[in-house]
Amino acid sequence: MWRQAISELRLHPSRFIATLIAIAISVGFISAISVFVNSQQTALGNQGSLDIVKADIVVDGTPESAKVIAATEGVEDVVARSYPGVAFLSKGERSINASLYEVPPQWLRWSEIVEGRMPEKSNEVAISRDGLESLGAKVGDTLSVEMADSDLTVVGATDDPGSLFSQIGYRAPDPASETPPDDEFGPVYVSYAVKVSDPGSIDATVDALAKALPKDDAVASAEQVRVDQLNQMTAEFDVFKNLLQAFAAIALLVGAITIANTFTILVAQRRRQIALLRAVGASPGQVMGRLVVESFLLGAIGSLIGIGVGFLVAWLGGMVTGSNFWGLTVRPLELVVAWGAGVLATMVAAIAPSVAATRVKPLEALQSVPTEAQAKRAGIVRVIVCAFFAVIGIGLAVLSQTVDTVPIVWAIGAGIAFTIAVLGAAPLYVAPLLRLLARVFGPIGPTTRLALTNAARNPRRAASTATALMLAVGLIVTLQVALATSRSSGMEAIDRQYPIDLTISSREGEVSTSLIDDLRGQDSVADVIEIQSKRIEGEFGPTDFSTPSAAYSELGIEPPSKAKPADDEIVLYAFGSTLTTAEEGDTVTVQGSDGPLQLKVKTDQDLPGGSAVVSPATFAKIAGAEGVRELWVKLVDRDSASQLSSVMRTVQGHNGAEISGGGAIMASTLSQVLDVLLIVMTALLGVAVLIALVGVGNTLGLSVLERQRESALLRALGMQRSGLRAMLLIEAIALVAIGAVIGLLAGMFFGWLGVSSTLRMIPDGAVNLRFSLDWLYTVGLVLVCLLAAVLASILPGRRAANATPTEALAVD
Repeated sequence: MWRQAISELRLHPSRFIATLIAIAISVGFISAISVFVNSQQTALGNQGSLDIVKADIVVDGTPESAKVIAATEGVEDVVARSYPGVAFLSKGERSINASLYEVPPQWLRWSEIVEGRMPEKSNEVAISRDGLESLGAKVGDTLSVEMADSDLTVVGATDDPGSLFSQIGYRAPDPASETPPDDEFGPVYVSYAVKVSDPGSIDATVDALAKALPKDDAVASAEQVRVDQLNQMTAEFDVFKNLLQAFAAIALLVGAITIANTFTILVAQRRRQIALLRAVGASPGQVMGRLVVESFLLGAIGSLIGIGVGFLVAWLGGMVTGSNFWGLTVRPLELVVAWGAGVLATMVAAIAPSVAATRVKPLEALQSVPTEAQAKRAGIVRVIVCAFFAVIGIGLAVLSQTVDTVPIVWAIGAGIAFTIAVLGAAPLYVAPLLRLLARVFGPIGPTTRLALTNAARNPRRAASTATALMLAVGLIVTLQVALATSRSSGMEAIDRQYPIDLTISSREGEVSTSLIDDLRGQDSVADVIEIQSKRIEGEFGPTDFSTPSAAYSELGIEPPSKAKPADDEIVLYAFGSTLTTAEEGDTVTVQGSDGPLQLKVKTDQDLPGGSAVVSPATFAKIAGAEGVRELWVKLVDRDSASQLSSVMRTVQGHNGAEISGGGAIMASTLSQVLDVLLIVMTALLGVAVLIALVGVGNTLGLSVLERQRESALLRALGMQRSGLRAMLLIEAIALVAIGAVIGLLAGMFFGWLGVSSTLRMIPDGAVNLRFSLDWLYTVGLVLVCLLAAVLASILPGRRAANATPTEALAVD
């Protein structure tokens, strides 16, 4: 049996290419996730302990421990560890987050200078090459530092690896820094990096230091410390990895559907061979066993290819993130699991076609379509099962919209039930839809009518092909709708609660006119409103009184109710105002130009603690001189991170000025996070679409095999080769269109269901549902599927068109 299976694979390799592709893509996705995420974890762990990469031993002790360490036999040198400071560095429009280390001694350096030198003065810095490229800077340039009064001059470039999160840099050691003395809470601990004279004596030196140092001091090899720090990060990365593996499971599921279709093709290609084996005495079990062995071999080979593809993808990803500096991290057990999952998926997917092949009688082996009785019996069972899950899905969906307790759980259950019902019932509605298309588009010509009718001749195969695409497209559209709806709903909530884009104030009194002029001169700023205020000294500090109703009108914004107090009211911060400790409903006395003013307190949690809002009439009566201590800035696009960054850099250039609030920060952050999620998740689920489209090509290949005599007859009657190719093209487009449209509709519903249920868990209607769909993105997805259908029809079309009528008629 094994020998026969191996011979079949060796003699007819072209038959198994599509199966190998589907398996390799699925397993390659899983292995790429394993190697890439583990490599990122290792790289980030090493970057988190760069200062001890070259150390032999790490000691956590007191300042007095340094003398004991240096005097211990086997120790060559000891230095206090330098922990990096995080700085936001900018040059022009570009910025990076940099982890700045003090320049370590030569023996402890983990990187090399590739240009220039290490910094020696406090206003100098060395940055990695990747960091300088991100900034568009070079040695000799000047960089600005957020929240710092002085700039830094780049004096060197290093070969430190890049990172997804930050870049590496170096600053000069601070000669004024000293170890702080002990305080009332106990001794101050210092971490030391230790170099041993003999690398082979690390363990012995660890034991010697443990005996010489106080028992409260911690002594361990640097390698063990690095491993411990890496393990602390494992839980966070495991969550990320598990999320990605969920997408890998989806890709594997779609791959299993495609593999099942492909095995149907393999059985159809060998139906005469199987019939002959049965005729000469082979039992159904023997035929079944041979097909199962073939599926195992295909799964094993395809999974090995997939692991190789996964390594390549992980390496390419590491080139982008810079983790290849530390090499690829491989966990053999995870790759073995990936290989086993590919083999198991292949064997499971091959069972149904194999069983179908062994159940037919030898004389019926040439028929690929089930008998009418079999189809009717299977159809009744399918209707009952799918209707059952549909009813459950409807009930759970209703609960998700009416029950206040964890509605998202009901929504998830409804999504699972509906998915089973929709995918399971595909053989019941895909073929009728194809026949409907034949009636609608049939008048276009006989080629279109033949194509659509032929696609409906085998409902199960057509449904399984459309099902794989429904699943992949449905998941992508669900994600897209969920993110687009979350964006529109979140933006509406931000606009409602924080209508002002940016609020800028000054720590040193009034806002400078130069800042106002700089802001108004920016292309990203639509308007700048000066807020007049009067400052009065309160119980806990200065309080700025303002009346912003006119500013709201100037910006065309409807002011919130608490921004429009009555003449006898004052609005203060809800959780502690600098003016008074009075609470909501209390009365507070405020100094007026003509005497004390008695005002009733209202509170607002969004108001700064040093501010108070009063009516225009009250503002005119309050004592004190008017001044501009706050600006309201309206951006051209409040969602734009670049516009926000431009304004932030302008504000940083004026001493004392700061951004104290506004909705643009939240809007920009939400927009960036959702954009990244959409790109990443779409790329991941795109693998499932690719696998599903491989199945479209397989289905067309099987259609060509089944209709060789029909194609020959059409050719003999005068149909041109171009007509045959067009017929297969129309068939592919019809299958893809049905799968994509149903997936699109289902995805829109599931996306709405998930977001609406999630928002119901937010109290007080803080976020209202705003259903949204990125039509450009969605239409692009459908067009990509249709284009792939065109490509999938090329090879089967050529095969059908290139066969001469006499050759095709000779198959029987």
